[in-house]
Amino acid sequence: MSQENVAKTRDYIEAYNRRDFDAALRNCDPRVEWVLPAHQSADSGVGHYQIRRFWEGLDETFDELRLDPQEFVDGGDRVAVRLRYYVRGKGSGLELESEMYHQVTTFRDGVMVRIEYLGSWPEALEAAGIDDHPGL
Repeated sequence: MSQENVAKTRDYIEAYNRRDFDAALRNCDPRVEWVLPAHQSADSGVGHYQIRRFWEGLDETFDELRLDPQEFVDGGDRVAVRLRYYVRGKGSGLELESEMYHQVTTFRDGVMVRIEYLGSWPEALEAAGIDDHPGL
């Protein structure tokens, strides 16, 4: 089942990058938890509507925002994803590429129930319950 979770996590990111929000949320529980780091916790939420609203807000700010997965680590019911972000500001054209946050997706019965973003790769691996990875 866990390789299936990696594939679903990959599909989620690819769909988000295409701005196909319906496809991105297809494997998410209707009450999926969307958890951002503490300094951005006001943007955290529960459910498809709140996630979609956050994404639409990003699209109002950026001409382009892309998540570039660098690595997927299978933790069984959790998948850690090392991410690089590429953004281009709307109007300003300012570009930034960075490993700002990393994602941990939690599954229950093959459905995403939590999508969490952490500030460092070691934190993401720890949150995914992975303690034997070279990134630690």
